[in-house]
Amino acid sequence: MMPSFDARRAGLQTRRSFLRQCAFAPCFAIPLFRGGAVGQPVLTPGPWFVDVAARAGLAAFRDVCGDPAKNYLVETLGSGVALFDYNNDGLLDVLLVNGSSFEMLANPALPRSSSRLYRNNGDGTFTDVTRESGLMNEGWGVGVTVGDYDNDGYRDVFITNFGSNALFHNNGNGTFTNVTHEAGLEGGNWSTGCAWGDYDRDGRLDLYVARYVDFEKEQMPTPGTNTYCTYRGVPVACGPRGLPGLADLFYHNEGNGSFREVSMDTGVRDTIRGYGLGVVWLDYDNDGWPDIFVANDSMPNYLWHNQRNGTFEEVAMEAGCALSADGRAQSNMGVAVGDYDNDGWLDLFVTHFSEDYNTLYHNERGQFEDVTYEAGLGTVSYTQLAWGTGFFDFDNDGWKEIFVANGHIYPQADQAGNHYWQQNQLFRNLRNGRFSLVPAEESGFTQARSSRGAAFGDLRGRGQMDIVVNNIDSQPFLYEFSRAASGRWVRFRLVGTTCNRDAIGARVLVTAGGQTQMDEVRSAGSFVSSSDVRLHFGLADAPAVDKVQIRWPDGSVEEHVGLGTNREYTIRQGEKL
Repeated sequence: MMPSFDARRAGLQTRRSFLRQCAFAPCFAIPLFRGGAVGQPVLTPGPWFVDVAARAGLAAFRDVCGDPAKNYLVETLGSGVALFDYNNDGLLDVLLVNGSSFEMLANPALPRSSSRLYRNNGDGTFTDVTRESGLMNEGWGVGVTVGDYDNDGYRDVFITNFGSNALFHNNGNGTFTNVTHEAGLEGGNWSTGCAWGDYDRDGRLDLYVARYVDFEKEQMPTPGTNTYCTYRGVPVACGPRGLPGLADLFYHNEGNGSFREVSMDTGVRDTIRGYGLGVVWLDYDNDGWPDIFVANDSMPNYLWHNQRNGTFEEVAMEAGCALSADGRAQSNMGVAVGDYDNDGWLDLFVTHFSEDYNTLYHNERGQFEDVTYEAGLGTVSYTQLAWGTGFFDFDNDGWKEIFVANGHIYPQADQAGNHYWQQNQLFRNLRNGRFSLVPAEESGFTQARSSRGAAFGDLRGRGQMDIVVNNIDSQPFLYEFSRAASGRWVRFRLVGTTCNRDAIGARVLVTAGGQTQMDEVRSAGSFVSSSDVRLHFGLADAPAVDKVQIRWPDGSVEEHVGLGTNREYTIRQGEKL
């Protein structure tokens, strides 16, 4: 049984008292040991992960993103990555979104950049099948979300662009068709994060699209022009502060291959025109209906609460996840969702600009509290500029860790006392509400790049989670788990019948070894990226799964008992295993 809210929080200090004690004690140095008062795990010598992008066949890809000098904001943002099974062969494939340049967009005679689809060969290598698949996004690509919007059994791809967005319908024979115009999803100007979800529970996936800056190159100020065009006294690309924002877009799936923009009808009115980046759907208040969190750069975040009548109310300020604990609007970029303390409520982790902390919002029965410093995460990333992120159980011990992809937006950061290329980070869950940074030589994240989007999934089918990271102007990382797993695991592929086929929005509770874990099926998250839709749970040394409870997106609930470990289950809604 999970501990009650009051019992779990009884021993925690307030943030103020915690910081006061830190002035006199090394609060962030936590010894790792097993069998101690809090039972933290021991880290054995690493590395836990090894970058195998070259060996796997992904090293030929380069995320093109404007001029190397990055004199304009649109050249600094980078792109996302998606992990999904496009041909239904049971193996996760890799889609790397690619950017472009002003020169390419202005001159049709120049070779075009394109997002690249890599087919998983099942032996640790991948083959570029972009051209034959037809999944060629030649715009200035930013974000990606994957979902079966027409419930035909094959997953479709939506890509946001600086320019017109793109929807690629999966034809079920290894090819895709660009159906953006027919679907009515062109959007415009500069779209970023995007995610599928069924807000009205009608069995069809709807789409939220965040937008960033109303960008017209000819009207943009140049580096060093004003306060928003310098970094530590060095001239850099201007913005986003001081530039006009764009309202987000919200589309209802009409069920005939087309979508209708319904932001005004549903109450999703982006009246302040926030600089939207990360987007994720989650049921934050456990009422069975999907809500939407949007990470807004340099502005308060949005939390769109689903009112269960086809409309939403923006409640981020009231719910405690709009600002930092000291009331600041941070440079919100990527977002992770997960129940890191296994209390049955989904928490949020939001990544930010350098010279600030990434924020951990603990969900306390539908109310969020900034617990970053209490969790030991307040100072360890101060110089990093963070993007892609995720909660994931890398060692299968039943507790979710945090991954963060880092990289500055300004190449000029090296002249200003920081670094453009930065190392990515892994934070170990200490199982007591706190995290500890895993040293780079143990995590394996020793190479520095300017990383952006990150996605998570088991690429080898071994029960161990891997990470793919898109690096701006460079080849990607493919972090493969490099040793035997330290715990048992179970994974679920859910197939909806009366709800959307991908079961996006379904909630799964797994009870094993005296502990209950929870997660939801999501179509996107991190920073403008889309991870494996299957749900993976580490089980430590539990010999079996005692019970699995599934709450499907349409509200129906079913249970399965006595399942084995170290295997994947496909569960079809309403059918027995």
